[in-house]
Order: sequence, then structure tokens, then C-alpha cells
Amino acid sequence: MNYFMRLFIAVDIDNPEIQSKLKKFQNALRNIDADLKLVELSNLHVTLRFIGEVRDALAPQIADRLSRLSGNSFKMHLVGVGAFPNLDYPRVIWVGVSEGGNEAALLHDSIEELIMDLVGKDKDGGFSPHITMARVRSGRNRNKLIQVINQWQNIDFGWQDIKSIKLKKSTLTPQGPIYEDISEVKLS
Repeated sequence: MNYFMRLFIAVDIDNPEIQSKLKKFQNALRNIDADLKLVELSNLHVTLRFIGEVRDALAPQIADRLSRLSGNSFKMHLVGVGAFPNLDYPRVIWVGVSEGGNEAALLHDSIEELIMDLVGKDKDGGFSPHITMARVRSGRNRNKLIQVINQWQNIDFGWQDIKSIKLKKSTLTPQGPIYEDISEVKLS
């Protein structure tokens, strides 16, 4: 019998000062009564590579490949908010990376090299480091949502030390995803 799991590779956002500011931003989003699904604070991260559904047996192979990753630790500066695909039609609300994005992109490319033959090429197109804060479910109070995004557009959320990357399992539930660390690779 084949079992599957949903995987991604990420860096955690665990700086308490940043988490506090991210929580304030989410509260501002919550207060406008837009139709949003907010990401749990404990689940906030920057995805380096979304893998998706794979056979359970592949997870240890991916973890083994990632253990060969060499990269230096770095700092990531989180500044500003925006929306994908754009502000006129927001579907995903994000916090941006102003510095450290190049280092994250290099990690993404290195990860891609290591796992591409196992999981296929990254279909997401260009890598754009960000923290997903909320998903927009409908257009309810869209104008208020755009106002809040504009108010927070240039907010400095702070600096996050990136010392490791993690292979994570995502289990989807009606209450939201549950993330579980499968493996961790320390950066030098």
C-alpha cells in the first residue's frame, strides 16, 4: 500500500520580537472582518522549496540529500507587506524579505540541485522569499484589506538569524495545517 506525505523545505521565523510584530499585523487583518484564513504564528516560515505530495519512502532520501547541503548562516531582514498576485486582486497576504533574499535564493538553487531528480523540477517559477501571513477566501471587505496592507507596506519587522533549514511535513486538517519537522540541516 502506498502512503503519501506533503513536504516542503523552509526556514523558521522564531525571533520573539518579529513574532510579536507579525501578531500585531495579523490582529490588524483580523479586525477588518475580511474573509481570511490567517496562518498560525507557530507555523510562520519562509519556504525555500515546496515539494508537495510524495511517497513516504521518499522522505528519508530527501533528508539524506539535504544533509549534503553546504551553506552559511545569514540574517534575513523582514520588511513590508504585500499581496499575491497583486493588491487589486489579493489572494495571499505576505511579509517581504528586504535583505537576505539573495542568500535564500542561493539556498533554494542548491536545494533544487540536490533533490530535483527525486521530486522533479520546481514548478513555482521564480523564487520569491516571503512569509505567508493569510490567504484571502473571498472579496469581503477587500477595500479595508487593501487599506491595512498599504498601512503596513513599509513596516520593519526585524532581523531573523537563519542558522538551519528544515524538511517539514504538512498534514492538512479542517482547522489548518499541522507542521512537523522531519530533518534539520545546520548552516555553517
